[in-house]
Amino acid sequence: MYPPSAPLLAILLLTLSALTTSAEVDLDLKINADHSISLSSALYSIPSICSSFNYDDSTTADDPVSFNTCKDHEKYYKPRAHRVNAKTHVVHAPKDAKSIPTIRQTFHDHGTHVTLQVHVDSPNSFKTNEMKVIDDATMEVEGVDGKALLVPFDNDIISMYQSRDLDNHANNLLQMTSAYVAPFYSEETRSGVVIGSLEHTVWKTGIKFHAKTLRLKDGTFGVHKLDVIAGLNGLEETRDYIPHGWVSSREQSDKANHLASPAFFMGEFNDWRDGMELYANSQVKKNPEMPEGVDNVVGWNSWGVTQFGTTLENAVAASEAMKTLEDVGFEGSFIDFDAVNLSFEEQSKLVETTSENGQNAGVYAAPWSYFSDDLDATVMCGGETYTQRELVKKNLKGEPMKALDKRINVPSVTNYAYDPTHPGVLCMAIDYVEEALDAGMKLIKIDFINWGVMEGGSNSDGSHYEESVTTGMAAYNYGMEKIAEVIDNRMVISLSMAPTFPNHFAHARRIGCDQMYGGVEFTMNQLWGGWWQKEMLTLDPDLIVFNKNEIIDVPSVLKPFVNGFKMDSRSRVNKGVVHGGFYLAGDDMTNSTSVELTQKYLGNEEVNKVALLGEPFRAVSSPERIVVAPSVFELDSKKGGKYLAVFNYNPKSKNIRVDLAKTVVDGAKSYTDVWTGKKYDLVFVAEDAVEFQLRGASSLLMQFE
Repeated sequence: MYPPSAPLLAILLLTLSALTTSAEVDLDLKINADHSISLSSALYSIPSICSSFNYDDSTTADDPVSFNTCKDHEKYYKPRAHRVNAKTHVVHAPKDAKSIPTIRQTFHDHGTHVTLQVHVDSPNSFKTNEMKVIDDATMEVEGVDGKALLVPFDNDIISMYQSRDLDNHANNLLQMTSAYVAPFYSEETRSGVVIGSLEHTVWKTGIKFHAKTLRLKDGTFGVHKLDVIAGLNGLEETRDYIPHGWVSSREQSDKANHLASPAFFMGEFNDWRDGMELYANSQVKKNPEMPEGVDNVVGWNSWGVTQFGTTLENAVAASEAMKTLEDVGFEGSFIDFDAVNLSFEEQSKLVETTSENGQNAGVYAAPWSYFSDDLDATVMCGGETYTQRELVKKNLKGEPMKALDKRINVPSVTNYAYDPTHPGVLCMAIDYVEEALDAGMKLIKIDFINWGVMEGGSNSDGSHYEESVTTGMAAYNYGMEKIAEVIDNRMVISLSMAPTFPNHFAHARRIGCDQMYGGVEFTMNQLWGGWWQKEMLTLDPDLIVFNKNEIIDVPSVLKPFVNGFKMDSRSRVNKGVVHGGFYLAGDDMTNSTSVELTQKYLGNEEVNKVALLGEPFRAVSSPERIVVAPSVFELDSKKGGKYLAVFNYNPKSKNIRVDLAKTVVDGAKSYTDVWTGKKYDLVFVAEDAVEFQLRGASSLLMQFE
């Protein structure tokens, strides 16, 4: 259950209940003289809510015009509000109804939160590529030590979650962007406000803002220039080289002249972490249950060490190694090939081997990417022959677009993005999936699909092959849903490099970029900022590798530096444990040393039991700096038991202080080290505060009564 929160915008000018169970609060929504909406509550206030959108219809000039409910108030009559059941509508009716659209702001009270949506009704059919549900607002929030979490658009190119200090004057000048959703909260009390998109069918969405550090009331923090956007776009924001696609009223509504923004979630919470979990739970499209017979995804994946050189021999050796661990939690292991295209015969042989060992086989696909620079190469599918140039995405000038060329400068990277709506692309993807199903594969890892969401299509003008699809997000949904339809829940669908949303067609998603070795802090940053995705799908923290420290061989002169930041073997396991999701080894099991290390560190049944609870931990506090990870994570298991995990990412020993009053183990006097089974009394250094002494690059996994 979530703590009660004030329904933000349920009824005009009436008292609403209650941010907390101990006190009643008044929440007022008023219409100002400039037609903006003023909103205030016990926790926060927004003096002026305006909405805006780009507008292009048959009567406008070459350049689209923009309408804003506040700046263009002289073109509109004073807004009128009316309530229908749980929805409050604020209607801006134009004085010239023959040429100016009607704008309706709708606030839907769900009890725990409200959804805000903007509807546009035009005298003519029209299109837009940006709708701001909230445009250029200021928000003040009760509390001190204000923070904001910035969510990355996808998990590619070492993307990280950022903790931004809203009391920092520099952030008053810098625009910050969070994709999809942003929480604004007090680090001291954890109370805060969560704003985010609930729909990801057509639009790329996000929140832009600046910290407000001047002219604040005592005991408050805030943001200004707050934009809540459908149509987020840019190389930094969404990895796009061309503008967001245009959305047509004819294509997106039963009414030719009507268009609605995505619904945006708005809620205030005693604990912002609960708010983020409710946000995830409130998504319009829901994820499927795991395929029948699959409770946990444990086992081995080839990308850890053998990578492109993986052979069937490696996979068979991994199957045999993981079978030795089936009595301690690895029963029914998945043995997954990664980034290697197996023939049907090889797939069948792998399935035969794993089936004999009571296991499952998994395969890899990258349906929206082309890993070559030869655009004149041909491919046949479904009786048709296509050149690669026909299939890849193009910009508005018809030039093929590489997925990464303006983002990182690596000469060997020649990756192009496919148009997911092109029949040739879909034919290849579906043929591959059907072959894997026929071979008996039970898991498919789908990689680099974030390229499918790039703006641009395969036609010479940059439009998509499927004419009804006009945005990158719509194209991505179009292709992924067709793949999921073919799979029909017969395989676990695991997304690797992928946008955070949409994900409703998948069972699991990699929470961050590749991190299989000793750099555990990177993955813990992903858990800190992205744990709430557990409410939608299973988290994949990447592999657990013991006998390697970096993804590529580094010069010997750099090895001491790299090795200085590697965490110990237990910490690599603990990384997987606290994610409560995929639990996969990644060493080369033809190497006897690797097998011994895997059996030693993945052979602790009590540790594995915590991992197999299937419940991710969440951070107790925010990181001390922008892109690092906090040290302390907690779990109050629904299946019984309370846990803390403490990480020392520093290569030197460190005392890590924990305020137990801010954790789920408040009041505890002792704990059990899950790895050793030994019980220890807590030694308090202050009221409710204890310190754990950890050696360099190590961690502690504790269970409390």
